[in-house]
This record gives sequence, C-alpha cells and structure tokens, in this order.
Amino acid sequence: MKKENWKRQTFWSLPVYTGDVSGVCSALYELGGMVIMHDPSGCNSTYNTHDEIRWMDMESLIFLSGLRDIDAITGNDRKLIDDAIEAAEQFHPKFIAIANSPVPWLIGTDFQSICRTIRKETGIPAFHVETNAMHDYTYGAGHAFEQLARMLFEANGAERPTSGDGRIRVNVLGATPLDFTVRSQMRTLREILAEGGFETVSVWGIGDDLETLREAPRADVNLVISSAGLLAAEYLKSRFGIPYAAGIPAGAFREPLLRCLREAAQTGQDRVPYLEVLAQARTAPSYASQSHASQLHASQPRTAAKEVSDRVPPAEGITGSPLSSVEMTGKGKHCFAGEPVTMGSLAADCALREGSACDIVCLTETAEGLLSDADARPQGEAQIREVLSAYGEVTTDPMLRHACRADAVFHELPHFAYSGRLYLNRIPALIR
Repeated sequence: MKKENWKRQTFWSLPVYTGDVSGVCSALYELGGMVIMHDPSGCNSTYNTHDEIRWMDMESLIFLSGLRDIDAITGNDRKLIDDAIEAAEQFHPKFIAIANSPVPWLIGTDFQSICRTIRKETGIPAFHVETNAMHDYTYGAGHAFEQLARMLFEANGAERPTSGDGRIRVNVLGATPLDFTVRSQMRTLREILAEGGFETVSVWGIGDDLETLREAPRADVNLVISSAGLLAAEYLKSRFGIPYAAGIPAGAFREPLLRCLREAAQTGQDRVPYLEVLAQARTAPSYASQSHASQLHASQPRTAAKEVSDRVPPAEGITGSPLSSVEMTGKGKHCFAGEPVTMGSLAADCALREGSACDIVCLTETAEGLLSDADARPQGEAQIREVLSAYGEVTTDPMLRHACRADAVFHELPHFAYSGRLYLNRIPALIR
C-alpha cells in the first residue's frame, strides 16, 4: 500500500502541470488588483514570465513578500502587512489577493487575520487564496475565481437582476492563457455566442475588467470553458441560482453545446454536454450513420485537434491495430488526455464526426462532476503510463508522447500549462 501511494505522487521523466500559485496569478492578472505571493525572494519570474505570456505587453501588480527565515520562525506577520499597505498606498489596486508557498502553509500562517488587518488599514478589499505549491493550476485559478466572486458579491449584497432584452445572457468562466493561449479565442467565442442568440455578460480571466465582472449576476447561465471556472460557477449557482453548462464550441460539438446552454438557462439544471455525447457514442455502434451526426460532420469547421493530427506524423512503428485490452475493457481506442473540459469537448467533436467512442484521460486536479465512470483520472507517472498505453490512438501534449505505446497513433496538441514555451508557436486555437 505504501509503495502504491509513493507511485501516485512520483514523476521521474514526465513534467507536471503549472502550479497553483501561477494559476492564481493567471486568473487575476488583468483585473487591476495586487497579487502578493508570501514566498522567499527569487521566484517571481516563475509567476510573471515563465507561466505568463501576457507579461511582455501587459503589466500586472504581482509581488513577492521576500519571506525570511527569521520572520517565519518568529511568526512576524507584521512585515507582510506593512509591505502590503505601503505598496497599496503607492499603486492603488482595486483589491489585494494573497497566496502562499509551502513554508507559510506548513507553519500555519493566519492569512484571514492578515487580510482583515489590511482591509481595515487600507479600505481596499483583501482576500486569501489558499495555495501551497503542491497543487496544479486548475486548483489555484479555480480558488482565485471563487474568492474573487465572494469578494464581489458577498460584501455588497448584490442581487440578481431579472430584466433583459430577450436574449440568453451568459458568463464565460475559466478563461486563462494557461488553457487558451491564443487570446483571440475569446473574441471568437463571443462571436459564436452572439450568432447563437446569446449575450456575453462577462468573461472571467481574459479581456474583461473588474467592473465588467461585477455584472455577472445579470446572466441567465454560465459557460464553464475549463475546470478552473467550476468553483466560481458553483458559487454563482448557490448565490444567485445561475446554472452552468461545461464545454467549448469545438467543431461538431458546437451546436450540442449551445443547445444544452439554452436548456440549462431554461430549466436551471447544470449540464455537462460532452459527457452526454460521449455516453451516446459508447452505446450506439451505428452512431456515425445517424443523420444528426452526419449533418454535423458535413457542416461544421475543422477543429484544432483534427488539424494538428493531420499535419503531425504519427509515432514511428505504427500498426494502426487497436489493443485487445481496449476492446476487452470496453474503452474506446482513442483518448484525449489533459484538462477535462477542453479535452472532453474535443473528444465529443471526434465522436460526432467519426462515430467512434472516445475517452477522456484527466491529468489535472479539478475534475469533480466533469468526468464519467468510463473516463480515467490517473495519479502519478506510473498510472499515467499504464492508462495511456491502453490506447491505440492518443491526442495530448507532445511531452507525453513517450508515455504512450510505440505503435500508437499520436496526435500532438500542445498545452501551455504542461509543456510551457517549448511548443508555444505550435499551440492552436481550440475555439475557432
């Protein structure tokens, strides 16, 4: 048992995803706030430059506290408070968010009291995003969006407006360059929603400022485009009764997603439509011949995953024959590995086009309610290798190529939160 636990926490050749602290910085980057990492000096370039593609053309107030050994040992929190107040007086941020590295987490720093003191002495909203650099970016960004929503809508007693112009109003949640590196995708998404008869109220993460996000209670439904937006969606559901649908409009999956978005707004029920499509594909052998799928196959544009797979050659030694183990377990021979919402949407597009069952292999941390029992969620490199080797065709980041079978058909889909800048110029727009 101890050996198995060790395996689940160990990576020896595969990289890990961007950390939770970078997820916090990415989620709050464009909102005019000040993000403070309670951390020793020397790590700011990781949050600001290595994990942030906007830094060269858009600055943000991201600071390190410069935590010293003596301050950690003696519990000197006053230095952090005084430095935060001094910086706030100089830069006048709209809010202050504090996240932390492992050391303050291990010694039990009382961040709630620190934030209360900063709020009292500056009059600026301040909140803590609980991190410890041991989680991935979906955890950090997800909690950052959630705490931001609580700051915006709990203190001022905001209520949900009921009037509108007849169109269904939508918030887009979970947009960060860690998942959507090509930023023009948010403009494309707004256009797709407008063509479908929706009004985009706010986009959380890319393109909209804090004042626009304050309009979020006007929405009839939330569109969760990555797992980083799930906690904010759940909070807005509990606070204002706004339901959500999860997915991105990828190729043939575009119309099913928009249809479920409308139905969620009308019924108030949360939907994960890509799971519905994949479940239907697994139970319908003649799925490709159905008229609905055939019409979608003929009318919808090509997706990023399909375009990437067409231009990238498969791994050497390919046989093209599916594994018997895949057939025995009932899993589809093609899997999409990575963040569950984007990979699930691309898998649903593939299922609609090709008529074959596809599976999701979730490699990120936040996945509650976004996967089915047929999908996998491996932990640690040993399990990742074991799961991926069961598929004869894999779509995922190039860094995972050597974790797959040598004869597997491999489709590259670089993910900035996984392989960083190694394949930056090859990252496609998932929404187009």
